[in-house]
Amino acid sequence: MPGSHLAAAAALAAVLAACSSGDGGKTGAAGTTGATTTTAAAAAAAPPADAGEAGFRLELRGFGPVRVGMTVEQAGAALGRRLVPVITPPDEECATYGPESGFDGIAFLVARGVVVRTDVTAGPTSTADGLTIGQTEAEAQRRYGGRLAVGAHDYLVGGHYLTLIPDAPDDGFRLVAETDGTKVTGLRAGRMPEVEYSEGCL
Repeated sequence: MPGSHLAAAAALAAVLAACSSGDGGKTGAAGTTGATTTTAAAAAAAPPADAGEAGFRLELRGFGPVRVGMTVEQAGAALGRRLVPVITPPDEECATYGPESGFDGIAFLVARGVVVRTDVTAGPTSTADGLTIGQTEAEAQRRYGGRLAVGAHDYLVGGHYLTLIPDAPDDGFRLVAETDGTKVTGLRAGRMPEVEYSEGCL
């Protein structure tokens, strides 16, 4: 009998230990899951290391951190890329500069030493309202609530310039979308009058 009692006590102790271990395992699993979820959420919230290019948008007064009125050196520092002239040597009155690396399809018109407009000729860059190259004219108008003035393209038969003319205090700036008559083929934004030049400095 004493042996039976000892065996039963040992069995009960083993069961209690197993239950305790199981509860601890559940708690541990929940803790691990919670930590994993928290880590994943933090990673999702943090911007990717290379999000700069993809995250920059074309705005009336600039592109990402590059603002109208900056010198070439200031714009390059803000962008994190040295800006180099597209045509060498650059004209002192008006010239086009592009990033030395990355940011394909992005160029800056520089007049009398300062950035006056940004051109988007390729790539995924969008405006603040989500307009990108490749979207239709109808989509462009939808995104801007039908506020884009339509003008004939200077060189492309059937093409258009869709121009946003903002209210004060931005009325000295414009956003222009070039189209082939159906889809957007290029975007530019900046100050008047340079933003309306159809051939860069011309």
